[in-house]
Amino acid sequence: MDIHKLAALVAKNNAGEQEAIQGYMDLIADAKGLPQKFIEDIQEIISDEMNHSEKLSHWVEYLTGVKPAKD
Repeated sequence: MDIHKLAALVAKNNAGEQEAIQGYMDLIADAKGLPQKFIEDIQEIISDEMNHSEKLSHWVEYLTGVKPAKD
């Protein structure tokens, strides 16, 4: 497989992780009146998704040699 095609697939998966984070954030926003344990569990899931996203970003950098811009 072409390295740029692989990087594109990894980036697409990373976009999915970001979309999942957004969905979980929406879930917490609508969780009024639910047990604190529910919110804590969702926060843990968000943390896991953020970890996955960080790893996938690293792989895109590794595969392409492109680093994030520093502002």
